[in-house]
Amino acid sequence: MTTQDEADREADLPPPDFTNQREQGRPGSFAAFMRLPGVKFIIVGIISVMLLVPTLLVWAMVEERSQRATEVSQKIAAGWGGEQVVNGPYLAVPISVNRSHTNQNGSVTWQRETEWMLLMPEELNIDTTLVTEARKLSIYSLPVYNAKLSIRGAFAASMKDNLARLEGTPDLDNAFLVMNIGDITGIRSDAEIRFDDDVAQAFEPGMKGIVSSRPSFSSYQYGDPQRSETGINRPVTRAMIEKGFAFDMELSLNGSGRLSVAPAGQTTRLEVAANWPDPGFEGLYLPESKTIDAKGFKAGWTIPYLARGIDKVSWGQAMPLAGNLMSVNLVEPVKFYQIVSRTLKYSIGFISLMFFAVFIIELKSGRMVHWVQYVLTGLALIIFYILLLALSEHVGFASAYSIAAIATTLLIATYVGSVTASRKSGLSLAAVLGLTYAVMYLILREDEYALLAGAIISFVTIAVTMYFTRNIDWSGAKQSR
Repeated sequence: MTTQDEADREADLPPPDFTNQREQGRPGSFAAFMRLPGVKFIIVGIISVMLLVPTLLVWAMVEERSQRATEVSQKIAAGWGGEQVVNGPYLAVPISVNRSHTNQNGSVTWQRETEWMLLMPEELNIDTTLVTEARKLSIYSLPVYNAKLSIRGAFAASMKDNLARLEGTPDLDNAFLVMNIGDITGIRSDAEIRFDDDVAQAFEPGMKGIVSSRPSFSSYQYGDPQRSETGINRPVTRAMIEKGFAFDMELSLNGSGRLSVAPAGQTTRLEVAANWPDPGFEGLYLPESKTIDAKGFKAGWTIPYLARGIDKVSWGQAMPLAGNLMSVNLVEPVKFYQIVSRTLKYSIGFISLMFFAVFIIELKSGRMVHWVQYVLTGLALIIFYILLLALSEHVGFASAYSIAAIATTLLIATYVGSVTASRKSGLSLAAVLGLTYAVMYLILREDEYALLAGAIISFVTIAVTMYFTRNIDWSGAKQSR
């Protein structure tokens, strides 16, 4: 009767422990060295860093899609109206002054020149109603509005005294009211003004040499990015200036994204009401009162003379207060390109966390996970961002995030469970992935707490890793013995 070993030799089969030895490698061999836990840990770290390359490519894709969305938004704004800035009205008065000029030979000559003084109304009240909607072109959308502005105010009789204390001779016969409007193509009515409740008089286009600087947030497709010369004007008479006058006007103005108003009056009051539920209040002055609900918002500003910090009379052709604005930004509920970009900032930490989890599962299960399988797991994590970007353009960020997170979690958990031949390992990794995606979503929605949450998660991650690997023989010394 032959033994089992003799039968195996007759059948030309290797001994039972040969396969195990071949898999484990001879002690001191390169294969055994590569399977040491310490070496494997370093390899996983290197793989994590290498995966930054495809992550950066995804980031470039997000930036490209964001730029495309900006270009489409500009096309929508070009056909409807861009970000509107309303500054004025001011009373522009030409002043004749003597100015000295030094010639090349050192002699001094005097010339009579015309300069400008801009006077501000004593009080300015603006009531604005915004009728908003989201206009779409292809898969992109832009919030647009039609603004109904009711502007009332008064210039006091004392403005003549203000002119008298300045050098030069004011030409009251050629004075006019002037108002700067950011995108003149957005005017949707005949702009008319009533003086002292008299008959309505039409404005003329242009600002007759008066200019205004553009705020830093404005994006214009053509022209000087620093100067705005678009607006309307209306001549006034000497008699009106000498006795003072009240005015009121109605203006219908199309715009998109943001509406800004300068506090052009010595005392300015602004009221804005809109049917947009997600306003963003910006600029130098924030509203004193505001009410926001699912149907829209109302906001009110009152800017007194002293709060503006400038005199009631401005010398020169440049309108004052162009940078001191009260702004309402029609915020889109989710600007998903910015959020996807922010998500990518956490990618290296997220990938490292998942690799730590797989590494711990590998050590506990005793089933080796090849470095190629780590790479595939990492690529699946990167595909999550591509899914998130693509789906966000069609179904919105919240739904896209849920779909991409669930799909990625199921894919990776099933794969790792199969590799380790352990359903428990797959379920454990699914729980870790699901919790991590949930926490990351909260971080993205609450950017103010992102650093705190990220620090806590990093600390917990390293603590858990240290706990589960506290008894690991990193160098393989025990195994050698």
